[in-house]
Amino acid sequence: MRVSSNTSYELGIAALNRQQAAQVKTLEQINSGKRLLTPSDGPAAYVRALGVSQADAGNAQYAVNRQSATSSLGMLEGTLKDVVNLVQNAQELAVYAGNGTLNDSGRTAIATELRGNLDELLSLSNRTDANGQYLFSGFQGSTKPFVDTGSGVQYMGDDGMRLVQASDSRQLAVNESGREVFERIPASGGGYQSLFKTLSDLIGVLETPVVTATDKTALANGLNAAQSNLSSSLDNVLRVRSDVGTRMNEVDTLNDTGDALSIQYKQQLADLQDVDYAQAISSLTQQQTYLQATQQAFLKVQGLSLFDYLR
Repeated sequence: MRVSSNTSYELGIAALNRQQAAQVKTLEQINSGKRLLTPSDGPAAYVRALGVSQADAGNAQYAVNRQSATSSLGMLEGTLKDVVNLVQNAQELAVYAGNGTLNDSGRTAIATELRGNLDELLSLSNRTDANGQYLFSGFQGSTKPFVDTGSGVQYMGDDGMRLVQASDSRQLAVNESGREVFERIPASGGGYQSLFKTLSDLIGVLETPVVTATDKTALANGLNAAQSNLSSSLDNVLRVRSDVGTRMNEVDTLNDTGDALSIQYKQQLADLQDVDYAQAISSLTQQQTYLQATQQAFLKVQGLSLFDYLR
């Protein structure tokens, strides 16, 4: 087969271009640290790497969600701790109020301190998290859960729980229903009574003058009911606080799992797409040798003329 000079030149140029392109690609791999620069570099590995990257991104987002959950649950647990301390203080005051040596003035002083507790309880029940969402309003994070209407404290939220996707298979509540924490408390006389009403009733009992034997009996009965209701309130808040603590522990466990997954995903990505520097440098050296040889061959062929053949 006869090969024209023009065809010989084009073939030589094509060979040079292939060698240069291979060398440029290897340099790009070394500079980027990635073996897979385009899907064509390894279609199967590229698809697998894409799937691992998506899983890693999802895992990273779950970590962000858990960080937010940790903040909200920490605020929730701290608030419940404050409520526990408040109820325990009210219990101590209720016991002290039963001291037979106290007069009306002494009981009124205790009632005044309890009014401070009641105001503090209202503030705690309306506390927000770092995102400005109320901790005890249920689904309605932007709705102030408890309002003093003048005739008593009323709950304005609902029974919902705001959930955070903490992993691909686990959602965690980062709030509580105020009704569950402060209102659904078994009362001494049957039914349920809110912690707000328990404190209000106790204040009313202590502010009522004691003159007759009937007054003394009413005081004793009122204090007994208050102590019973406060005990039930404390048990209820401690139960909720324990549940919040369980969720916080679960977040810690999920964080450990997520960290392990992150390491695993990054190792898989490295195995699938990272360049082997030793191999790449060896290939680059080989390609440079091939390129030089191709260039020399091209120059030699192009330098030949008819007179060279005749000689």
